[in-house]
Amino acid sequence: MSARQWDSVPYSRVPSVAMKNYKDIFEQHDKTRFDEYLEQVKEGKAKIAAGALLPHEILAPAADGEDDEVAELQWRRMVADMAANGRLQNCIAVCDVSGSMSGIPMEVSVALGLLVSELSDEPWKGRLITFSQNPQLHKIEGTTIKEKTDFIREMEWGMNTDLQKVFDRLLEVAVEGKLLPEKMIKRIFIFSDMEFDMAGGGLWETDYEVICRKFKENGYESAVPEIVFWNLRSSQATPVPATKPGVALVSGFSKNLMKLFLEGGGVINPSDVMESAIAGDEYKSLKVFD
Repeated sequence: MSARQWDSVPYSRVPSVAMKNYKDIFEQHDKTRFDEYLEQVKEGKAKIAAGALLPHEILAPAADGEDDEVAELQWRRMVADMAANGRLQNCIAVCDVSGSMSGIPMEVSVALGLLVSELSDEPWKGRLITFSQNPQLHKIEGTTIKEKTDFIREMEWGMNTDLQKVFDRLLEVAVEGKLLPEKMIKRIFIFSDMEFDMAGGGLWETDYEVICRKFKENGYESAVPEIVFWNLRSSQATPVPATKPGVALVSGFSKNLMKLFLEGGGVINPSDVMESAIAGDEYKSLKVFD
């Protein structure tokens, strides 16, 4: 690139971040060959890198109102790679898209909600739940990532969500479809900028007992989903030790925390965060004396 020999750039070997940053330059200086490359990616004859980008980074053009072909292809690559590894399978997201979520929390909530929906099997595939007092299970509409993210952003929202009703919606789908327990949602991810106690609006221990009873009565005693509640607005980027049954709490947002979330299939614990923090080369020469 520095030599401006555009016709010799091997696009299939361009790293994901560079492809995102320089796509307009490639289009300007080598349009015919670059367009041919993108067409080959669509047809499965060439590959495009996506590994170093986080979901909300790929979706940034869509958040700005753009239909971006490179972002579309990188998103498909990321979803395909994660699906091949079986990550985040049969999970569902409750996305807070209220006005207080503006900025990074909104971008992350929308991106992870869409990602989780695309990694699940039917009947959960392509679905998510609204963050409201009367939560609804929605099928995401649209064919492009811009159309899909626009749909998510425009969903109904409220000041908190009725968690019992969230579980009721899942149970209704499972009973109606006569799903086997192993096909039940494994984890419910709630992406919000609130603390768990504020978002639920009730006494969780009592709600959880009722939820477990309902699942048992319908043959899903061993398949009560876990809640992973992620407060994306908090200044602390760390998991919170859970003191409530059936709930894992995560507080704050950082790129490292996002990577742990994606690599661990939605499971984040304090030891993972610590190990990630000291995994760099600069720590390898250190010795620990106890």
